[in-house]
Amino acid sequence: MPDGLLSALQRPLVQATGLPAEAYADAAFFQREQERLWARSWVAVAAASDVPAPGDLLPLTVAGQPVLLVRGQDGALRAFHNVCTHRGLLLVEEAGREKLLRCPYHAWAFDLEGGLRATPHVGGIGCHAMEGFDPADHGLKPIRLARWNDLVFLNLSGDAEDFAVQIAPLTARWADYDFAATRPAGRMNFEIAANWKLLVENFCDTYHLPFIHPQVNEYSKAEDHYDVIDGAIVGTGNRTATREGAPALLPPFPGLSAEKARLGEFLTLFPNVLIFLMPDHYFTVTVTPLDEGHSTERLDFHFIGDGATAPEYAARRQELYDLWAELNRQDIAIVERLQRGRVSRGFDGGCFSPALEAPIHHVQTLVACLMERP
Repeated sequence: MPDGLLSALQRPLVQATGLPAEAYADAAFFQREQERLWARSWVAVAAASDVPAPGDLLPLTVAGQPVLLVRGQDGALRAFHNVCTHRGLLLVEEAGREKLLRCPYHAWAFDLEGGLRATPHVGGIGCHAMEGFDPADHGLKPIRLARWNDLVFLNLSGDAEDFAVQIAPLTARWADYDFAATRPAGRMNFEIAANWKLLVENFCDTYHLPFIHPQVNEYSKAEDHYDVIDGAIVGTGNRTATREGAPALLPPFPGLSAEKARLGEFLTLFPNVLIFLMPDHYFTVTVTPLDEGHSTERLDFHFIGDGATAPEYAARRQELYDLWAELNRQDIAIVERLQRGRVSRGFDGGCFSPALEAPIHHVQTLVACLMERP
């Protein structure tokens, strides 16, 4: 790993040097990042609505590790390392619904709370118990789980700060928004030939708006944006995110002030959730790294009350899907081009505009802090 990532970023912003090309294009850096950053952080992995009913199972890979989301018979959502504690077999390969999790190798069975419930012939043929062996010591290994609205977060290392502490700035900032009134609606998926950090940095970048998104910049100008930097919460807001005087075509969040009725905020919950909050909807982008040069994005849209499903709002919902998909395609084209540039020996980390790129600098500093932490 290159030395001095953090010290180069901690200079005065006009003199700071950004993360080097290796941080975006080197396979060895990516592998260390999986261990030092992704396993130690609260990372978004799925939506709770992916596993809505008791017995629902969803196998995932997080920081290179096989994990399993399970909806218990009690309705609670849990996460486990997706491996049988007997011989280490991958326990669940496909999403489904079961009452017990049975390992196909030796038929050991676990309940949906992770407890070991059956050990056929473990003491010899016909003997299903063994002296000195306590099934309570051999249940599935749990993983810390937290939620923000429909998003599910996991912390593999088990030692990240409490999720409520990490998200407290966002909870306070958006206290006027009634997220309980929202409902999940459309979903989109994208594959991008770029490192995950470029997706997060571009999301925090207002500098590119007039050049890459001119159709939005006509009314939502870069100069109307402001920075938000508060711990793991980083991004921008815009005081003119909706057209002045335009009628509300979807039910808005109830009780918003006149100022917030035009406001949009676009905040990262580091490391991998991008949240677009508008007066009449919000959507999240879950960024998942595949390797040093490839990532996926999952967009989950939420509308308020009847706006999520009522037929009379179908055209407006589709209009929003089309708009955001087009803006995302514009961004994808530029971040893929950024990725192609990151293989150049002529790129040493670049520099920052203090007026416009403080959020990007903060994202890179968060990366460097985790990468250099013992």
